[in-house]
Amino acid sequence: MSMRNLYRKFKDSAGVCIDTRKLREGEMFFALKGPNFNANEFALPALKNHASYAVVDDPALKNTHPGIILVDDVLKSMQQLALYHRRQFKGHLLALTGSNGKTTTKELLHAVLKNKFNTHATVGNYNNLIGLPFTILNCPEECEFLILEMGANTTGEIKQLCEIAEPNYGMITNIGKAHIEGFKSIEGVKKAKGELYDFLAKSQGIAFVNLNEPFLQNLSKSIEKRIFYSTLESGDSEDVITRTRLIKKHPFLSVEYQNKHEKWIPVQSKLPGAYNYHNIAAAIVVGKYFDLSDGEIQNGIEGYSPVNNRSQWMKKDDNQFFMDAYNANPSSLRASVFDFLENCPNPKILILGDMLELGESSLKEHRQIVDELLSQKDNYEQLWLVGSEFGKLRPEKDVLFFETSTEAKVHLQNLKLKNHYLFIKGSRGILLEKIIA
Repeated sequence: MSMRNLYRKFKDSAGVCIDTRKLREGEMFFALKGPNFNANEFALPALKNHASYAVVDDPALKNTHPGIILVDDVLKSMQQLALYHRRQFKGHLLALTGSNGKTTTKELLHAVLKNKFNTHATVGNYNNLIGLPFTILNCPEECEFLILEMGANTTGEIKQLCEIAEPNYGMITNIGKAHIEGFKSIEGVKKAKGELYDFLAKSQGIAFVNLNEPFLQNLSKSIEKRIFYSTLESGDSEDVITRTRLIKKHPFLSVEYQNKHEKWIPVQSKLPGAYNYHNIAAAIVVGKYFDLSDGEIQNGIEGYSPVNNRSQWMKKDDNQFFMDAYNANPSSLRASVFDFLENCPNPKILILGDMLELGESSLKEHRQIVDELLSQKDNYEQLWLVGSEFGKLRPEKDVLFFETSTEAKVHLQNLKLKNHYLFIKGSRGILLEKIIA
């Protein structure tokens, strides 16, 4: 079947689905395969449950149902269909990637831009070679601004995602120690994330560049049009169109930015942690570039609240919990834990979960963060470590070690703490949210 004919069938459908448990009537089902599953076996049940079509790559399904569409490779067909659909889109498309902060920045951008545009954005972390085309294909017809998050574990993935999405605007939040296992080194991270800049340079796209983040100015130098932004403390340049400054860190960030009339506009967020400052600054510069009013920018940022165990404050049993169980790498963990130590009163307990996907540097990175925290023992009451990577360190007697989050939960319940501040952060696979579930 030609891509044009497949697109016609897609347009007659109510969207796309990749999980029959979430199938809605009239959607086109793509039967993807993975190392441990083959969704071709769910194609006929999907059609029975009122899918419009089922796209498969198992020849045995040919002619078994009028709704079966046989292709050579389901994933490649979905990606090609997403590119075809993207080329019908006449609005703005902004892609963003980075080691830390990309999901929060994406959510802030969405919260701001929807005040002026009909906006659609990546849901959750659907940011890979499956999730990105899925997002594009489920973009509503009335959409005017599409925001796509791009994630990668290895070099070349961002390039592939750009070739599917063809963004005309882009942003890298930062370059840090995330997914080192796949990238091998910080130079590998720079090369991989820089693939977004490479695409923008070739396609004459526009990049929003934070001058306060190391590497980004030099990495983006091949792009003809760059929109620079910075704080007042550093990165000063006559090319900067937006300057912001941090007013207050705790309990939530308060910032202000200079509008086109050089008036300082206050913004009170619901985001904790100074590390979120640059995420807010990114939303401000994009809002200003697309000519949103000060009120629209303020309303967007001030109305956004973090969810899904991402930089959330929670109260339970007379204790305050800072919960960030969504992701962790050395740079994000270091930024958030030291911000917590600086801004929260005593008594404090630190609960750290393993940082995954660090490859050969894993033991070194876990050891380094523990050593740094042990040097500040006077600034907190207890340090708990959760997971097998931390377990390899043979923690000192001053440190509590738990193999699983469930063990840590039992210990916490037995302590019956009152009026404590507890910091909880680790990689998603450690399931730290179980500790206060």
